[in-house]
Amino acid sequence: MSYVLPKAVIAAMLVGGMAMPASAAMTVGTFLARANALRDQGPMALMSPDFPALKAEAKAATTQLKAERAARAAAGKPPIACVPEGESVGIMDMLDGLSGLPASYQKRPLKDGYARVLANLYPCR
Repeated sequence: MSYVLPKAVIAAMLVGGMAMPASAAMTVGTFLARANALRDQGPMALMSPDFPALKAEAKAATTQLKAERAARAAAGKPPIACVPEGESVGIMDMLDGLSGLPASYQKRPLKDGYARVLANLYPCR
């Protein structure tokens, strides 16, 4: 029997040569440090193995936030942020927002940082 690993699993194993448990969420501080290192590379950043890894982390955090929003709505709880229909936050705005968070957020999961940035940009009134 042949086993084929999905490309995402292989990419995750190759990133930085470090192994992380599947349940470990990237922290805001780690994400920012790696994103800033990519930013410093300019166009060459697209060739870095960190680029797809960070993109996947951002997508995972966004997916988690969407699921959390649905769960809060189902439980009758108010949303954390009220993003207008059709609005989206660009990656540069998100990175700037993450950079502007208090130092206490640096060790929190990326999802929590994204949630705080969205709440700052789109507070519920």
